[in-house]
Amino acid sequence: MSRSEEQRALSIRQPWAYAILHLGKDVENRPWRTHYRGRILIQAALKIERKEAAKLKLDLDELPTGAIVGSVEIVDCVRNSKSKWAIRGQWHWKLENPRYLAKPIPFKGALGFIRVPPRLLNGKHFLASNKARI
Repeated sequence: MSRSEEQRALSIRQPWAYAILHLGKDVENRPWRTHYRGRILIQAALKIERKEAAKLKLDLDELPTGAIVGSVEIVDCVRNSKSKWAIRGQWHWKLENPRYLAKPIPFKGALGFIRVPPRLLNGKHFLASNKARI
């Protein structure tokens, strides 16, 4: 498999990974721009932002961390998104078509885009997100 065909992942802290997959979070806020377009895997980072999870009324014990939890398509990157999830002054990576994994795949995160070995995803089925579910 060539490098251009490899699956990429992005580490996202909880509860934001959950919000993308289940609550309609349609932008990822980053201080840097991306030109990448296409599907990426979402790796839930080890750290949980506890206050934000409480605001979203999520149970901390039910939020997976240190694992690939789903995927989403990056369709654009702008500074002026009107999304309720957009943070002023950040780049807004516009997201569509989230899909979650019924069973998270343990995987260590890193900064930036992470290359994921294809064998890790063999036989894994991503489910379309349309309802809140952990």
